[in-house]
Amino acid sequence: MTLVAVRTERPSSQAESHPGLFFLLLILALPPLALWGESLWSAPAGLASGGAQRIWQDWYFHGVLVDMLADSVRHAPHDLRGVGLPPAPYHYLSYGLVAWLAAVTDGRGLDGVLLLWWPLGMFLLLAAASEWVCRLRPGQPWLAVILPLTLFWPDASGLGSGQHFLGWHWLQMISPGSLYGAAAALLLASWLSGRCMASDAAARVRTLLVLLLALAAAMLFKAQIVLLAGPLLIFWWAGNQPAPARQRLVWLTVFTVIALSILLWLPLPGLPLIHLGGGGWREYWPALLHLQDRGWLETLQATAWAPVVILAGTLGGMLVGVLAWPRAPRAVRWWMLLVLGGYLLYALGLDPDTRGGAGTPEELQHRPLVWVLPMWWMSTAPFLLPAGVGRSGRSGGVLAALALAVACMAGIMLGPQVQRGPEKIDGRPAVPQGLAEAAAFIRQHAQPGDVCQAADADPRFQLPALAACTPYWVGFNLHSRSSAAVRGRADEWLRLRALPPTERLEALRKAGIRWYSAGPVPAENAAAYLPDDPRLPLAPAFQSGDAYVVYQLLP
Repeated sequence: MTLVAVRTERPSSQAESHPGLFFLLLILALPPLALWGESLWSAPAGLASGGAQRIWQDWYFHGVLVDMLADSVRHAPHDLRGVGLPPAPYHYLSYGLVAWLAAVTDGRGLDGVLLLWWPLGMFLLLAAASEWVCRLRPGQPWLAVILPLTLFWPDASGLGSGQHFLGWHWLQMISPGSLYGAAAALLLASWLSGRCMASDAAARVRTLLVLLLALAAAMLFKAQIVLLAGPLLIFWWAGNQPAPARQRLVWLTVFTVIALSILLWLPLPGLPLIHLGGGGWREYWPALLHLQDRGWLETLQATAWAPVVILAGTLGGMLVGVLAWPRAPRAVRWWMLLVLGGYLLYALGLDPDTRGGAGTPEELQHRPLVWVLPMWWMSTAPFLLPAGVGRSGRSGGVLAALALAVACMAGIMLGPQVQRGPEKIDGRPAVPQGLAEAAAFIRQHAQPGDVCQAADADPRFQLPALAACTPYWVGFNLHSRSSAAVRGRADEWLRLRALPPTERLEALRKAGIRWYSAGPVPAENAAAYLPDDPRLPLAPAFQSGDAYVVYQLLP
């Protein structure tokens, strides 16, 4: 960890190192991390036996993505919905380490993401938060241990807001790639703060160019985070440089014109829709009201309350950070305005992207909150405390112990069900016992590079994730903007599915599918091959007690 000595108003690039406190933070983070992640650590055993699960449905998608990257030697990177399809634009970078470990150990991608992807992302976020706090308060080094631990404290939904869709703990756990994007944005903010003292105009322009390149690279971690954090960092650079006020105003005007041009008229290819049309008020806000459960936000139903509900539902008690305004330096006050204003602009001003794509329509309104909460709290909390707090090891150690105790208690109480999410969304589907057994059979007998297929096209990715096999086709998220190759594969699957059993068997073999799973299949005494009957004229290699079967189509 690097501690950067700064003056109250203008950050400095002078640095002093306190690695001991950095490692202390990582050690102290282990207990709350273990408690908050209990639903992840226990998931592999629950998946092996089938039945009700406590993990969100997206984990199967993440597991298949890691398997695809890990198996790229045998099958070129491809769209997750089927082998041989061109890969879709996506933020793959955060999966890299997990995929590499799965490749070298022949491990299952689903286990890797459950056991490693989330905790590594949390460690990176804590480290970045610690660096940022050090940048703001170098004379109080213990704050860089204490404040990151408070990220394990209950969020607004954990405190009874009833707005679980805005729950920080839920969202960052079911989508850990956001943690990597948030960590990158925090580190860029800290780096940019240290560069703002450059008095040479050429040096400031070079800083801007490096920032733009770094933001482009950070998009590979989590695009939705950077699409908000990036513009805010650019505006912060423009308003925080040591230049005459007229020059800062020119830069701010230029960036405002560029931003409005993009928001109003210029769609960016390959990215979610970024259009300022007020759709958040019309669609995102009613969706939040629909998902509101019982809690202290449920009475705020009028449209005028939308900004309050979004900020309170996201930040909860951390809204007390506004009290830091009188003590915070000008650069931090400017940043506070940008973070809250930018978040509300995206949440209520942007139109949901209903064109169809890899994500959900509200992803730019919703996903950035994983960055907004730690960015806001780590920027304001250091200025809520007196200047003497966190200077000495004695007081710092006591406060760190208190922060850790609250974090552990929160993990004990909220961790096991943190992935529940809004009550009106059934996001934790059960795994039929027969499906779990069929997947285990495939995994035990499959050879590297085998292709498998579920008779129902498995839109939840459960079979390929549990079996760690490459799917021929997964019937997920087919929309009008899907590529011609994806639409062609979907049509081909429908054609195969409609063939008579004998012809279907031959066609599945020609497609290179070695393992074909179906279930529950009709009883043996049922009429032979009714419409939509998934059975094949072949003796199953495996059959479960609840009528799930696995056919081995190729030797």
